[in-house]
Amino acid sequence: MADTLTEVGSQLSQFRNETSRQAWLARHIRERCLENNKSAPPSAPRLVRDESDPGAAPEVLNIEAFLLAQRFHLLPEPERSALALFYLELFTTGEIAELLNMDIEALAGTLGAARELLQKSLSPLSAEPNPPS
Repeated sequence: MADTLTEVGSQLSQFRNETSRQAWLARHIRERCLENNKSAPPSAPRLVRDESDPGAAPEVLNIEAFLLAQRFHLLPEPERSALALFYLELFTTGEIAELLNMDIEALAGTLGAARELLQKSLSPLSAEPNPPS
């Protein structure tokens, strides 16, 4: 990302508005990340939360945030980029579709698939069937 920022620093002032600058920068960072991340990292172990106190307010643990980030990183493209851009709320859905070179219907399907993949990757071990004893 630092290389991209260094490379584009002087070019950012040439854009007419903030949205154009952000879109151009997001596209270039995404392209650089795709080049640098050709191989997937090993998957992390799952976390099973102790929910023995049902009255307690849920707390996000540091390990959960790490696992979410790692599972998010393992999503395939363009699902990962679509979901990341959507959650960042920097662009409208139309702008995201344009950034990813797809129409709005394709973006909707891609976002739905990405959310489903992420949800499946985060399901706890307790939801998986127990092996026979």
